[in-house]
Parts: sequence; C-alpha cells; structure tokens
Amino acid sequence: MTDFSVPQRMSLGAFFIYFLKYFRLVLNATIIFSAYEIFKSEDGIVENLQKIAILFGVTVCVALALASLAFFKLKFHVDGGNLIYRHNMIGRVTTTIPLTHIHTLRTRQGMFYRILSLRGVLFDTLADKGEEIELILSEADWQSLLKRIELQERPQPAVADMPPPPVRSHTSYRKFSNTDLVLDALCQNHLKGMAVLGGFVAVFFKLNLYENLFDIIADYFESHFAHLAMSVAGIAMIMASAYVVSLVLWLGKVLLRYYDLSLTYDSKTLTFSHGLFSRMSSRFDCDKICTVWVKRNYPERRFGLCTLAMKQAMNSSAQKEEDNLKIYGHDCSDFFLGRWLGQEYGQEQEITAAKSGKGVITHSLLPDLLVSAVATAALCYLGMYSWIILPVIYMSAGIPKGILTMRHSHISLRESYVIIGKGRFAEIKNYVKYDNVEVVRLTRTPVSRLTGRVSLSLSTSGSTFTIRSLRHEEAMRIYELLLYKSTRRTTTSTARAIDTQADDEAVSA
Repeated sequence: MTDFSVPQRMSLGAFFIYFLKYFRLVLNATIIFSAYEIFKSEDGIVENLQKIAILFGVTVCVALALASLAFFKLKFHVDGGNLIYRHNMIGRVTTTIPLTHIHTLRTRQGMFYRILSLRGVLFDTLADKGEEIELILSEADWQSLLKRIELQERPQPAVADMPPPPVRSHTSYRKFSNTDLVLDALCQNHLKGMAVLGGFVAVFFKLNLYENLFDIIADYFESHFAHLAMSVAGIAMIMASAYVVSLVLWLGKVLLRYYDLSLTYDSKTLTFSHGLFSRMSSRFDCDKICTVWVKRNYPERRFGLCTLAMKQAMNSSAQKEEDNLKIYGHDCSDFFLGRWLGQEYGQEQEITAAKSGKGVITHSLLPDLLVSAVATAALCYLGMYSWIILPVIYMSAGIPKGILTMRHSHISLRESYVIIGKGRFAEIKNYVKYDNVEVVRLTRTPVSRLTGRVSLSLSTSGSTFTIRSLRHEEAMRIYELLLYKSTRRTTTSTARAIDTQADDEAVSA
C-alpha cells in the first residue's frame, strides 16, 4: 500500500494490460492485411503460414513498443488534494485534477485484471473532454487512493492545523436479483418484435381474434408475394428466427453488463458494482445527481418492475451521457427517490400541474408523415401502386403512438421537486430538484395565437425536457413558479452555507 505522495509508475502487471490493449488494437489491422495478402497471393500453405508468423511477430513488437511508451511515460501522485499525472507518448503532458472536483469515479476489472488482482480506475470531471486516462492499480493501492479521496471530501476545518472532523456514516449493502434483471430485460422495447411475430402467428394459424382482418392481410400478402420463391410462411419463420437471435443477443448484452448488480451506500455516496466477466463499478455523490429517470411500460407495471437511471451532469464534450447506469429489475424507485428527495417525498402536495393537448399528436406524427410522403412518392414514381398500403399502414400505426404520447406528457410541481412525464408506449417520469434547474424557456409559435398553446422547456446540467401544447395561462404560471422556486432555493442554500461558515469561524475563535 502506498500514500501516493511521491511520483510513481504503475506495476508490471499494468504493463501487461497495456500490452494486451495495444496488441488487440494492432491485431485488427494485421488480420485485415493478412487476409488481403493471402487472397491475392498464389503461394502455398507453408509460405502463407510463414507470412502470418512474420506479421504476428511484427504485431507483438509494435504492441510492445506502444505499451512501453504509454507505460513508462505515465507517472502519478497526489499532492495537496490534487491528483497529478504526467503522460503522453511523445511530448510530456501534466494533468491536475482536484480530488473534490471528481464527478464520478469509475473502475473496471476485465478477465486479465482479475487474474492479476488489478483494477482500472477512471476519473470523470465536468470539464474533461479529452481521452480518459486509466490508472491500473492493485487492490491495496486502490483502497489507499479511495481513502485519500474520501478524506478530501470531508468538510475541512476553519483552522488549517486542525484535522478534519471524523465522519461516521453507516455503510449499507443492497443486492439486486438476476432473475428480475432478466425478466425486466424481456420487457424492454424488443416487445415490438413480439407484436410483429404474434401478428404473423395469428394470421397463419387462423386465430379467431379479428379473423376477417387477418384474412384480408394474408390474402393481400399472398397475392403480391406470389412471384417470390419463398412463401409468406417462410418469410415469417425467417423473421421469427431473426427475432429470437436478436433477443438472445440483447439478453447477453444485459447480462454481460449488469449481472450481479450490487449497491454499497451511505448517507452521501452510492457505489454500484456489476458485470459478468468484466466487473465495473461507479461511485458518485447523491448531490451530483441532477435527474432520476423512471420508466414503466405495461409489462413492467404488470410484474412490479421498472427501469431506473440516475442521470448526472454531462461533461463539456457531452460524451458521458451514455455512461448513466440503468437499473433493470424490481421496482426500487421509492428507495432511490427517498434517498435523493427525502423519505417524505411522496406526501408532498401538488402545487400546480398541466397536461399536454392534442398538438402533441400532430408533433409526434410529423416524422411519420414525412417518411410516408417520401415513400408514397417513390412508389408512385416507380409505378408500384399496390405497395402504397405499406406507408399507409406505417402512418396509421403512428396515430396510437401520438395519442399515448399526449397522455403521458405532463408536468407537476411539488414543494421541493418537479415531475416531468414523457414517453410513448411506456410511462416515463423524470424527477428534478429545483436546485438543479438551470434554464426555463417558454416558446410560442405563429400557431400559438390560434390554439392558445405553448411549449415549456426545462434544462438541468445533464438533461433537457420539453412539454408541448400547454395552455398559455398554465404554462405562464408554471414558468413563474419554476423561476421563483429555483432562485429562492439557490439563495437559501447560499445563505445557509454562509451561516455555517460564520458559525465555524465563531466556534474556532
């Protein structure tokens, strides 16, 4: 274990990890070049094997050279509450990150990491827009660095020579069910594929449900696909097989990333750990959450499941949005919302609310209308008039989507937070504190004078929400309340911080 006070390099095990990364990178180009050379060559098997061996040796040498440059150029240490590391292959770049400004602390452990008892550590800050630097540390060094970060996060004393007050926080552990993970993964958007497959089954097995409609559709497809060598039933089987394959791949992706998800938490921080072969973790403060996103579609509501994400502020290049962790499984929204908003959040009275009007349906249909118009024009130009039924069906399918979008679109203001409802086939609720509201915008269009409807946009450091087709009077009331609430709470928080600092100075005096 080290205290990171002296600039140092990583261990030899880290060099091996660097070598594997660069070897895989160079190997991709080598494989393409080898395949090209063998394809155009007329040599025998022995000569081709010799070429492959030479290219493999060159790949190893190049990977060793790149790994050496990256490994020996990197030194890091902690000084005065800052993480400082020097890196870059050719020149020398010194990067300094204040430990208090680390937005999210992420780790990953692939198969070779775990064999060598190593852990890759990555630091996310709001200003970081370059390539991430990964520190590959042993478990003991990782725990030592984590203690330094936790010590720096504690409230600092008013007197420099006085040690920071000890923070006693009870640490709890929560484990999520893998069964619920799989079940909720099956309830995601790929259910559209189930609907398509069910339609084909209903058509060809003559189910009694809407029998006449299915017969019409079946006759239409059989008449227009008669010239094909494959029957409609064969096409349905191919689609079903493709759907099953995509379903297996989707489940594999979810299990590889979120298997054995667990949470370690105290009064301030949340640390998630997950992954089947490669274990990953994400540690962040509750105060750095800007939005809690909760999605429930019909199957999820039926089985008591939900999909939940805690969104944080994006960095300056907006490249960290996809790093938000999603939790699939049992409905645990009350647990996380209670920790973030307070245990009494569900009992807060609604101050005001507004629902979207029918203009949302029109806005939702515009992309489908454009696609259908272009497809119809192309089919008419080609003389394929019988195929116009496809864009008509596509356009008609968008109408219930627009109606559901209108039903789910609303905004509700409570005493300490806002609920923004969105979603199409699923009901999505976004919970936002007034402290996190940064921009509120009211948008009027030329049509607003006729309809009396406007759009309201609300932005945080990590998300932007737009509620369309609100009544002008309701939108103005919500607009003014949002500005009042966000300004008042920010002023109150600043005043409390000043009073706390004054009390500390008085006690020290």
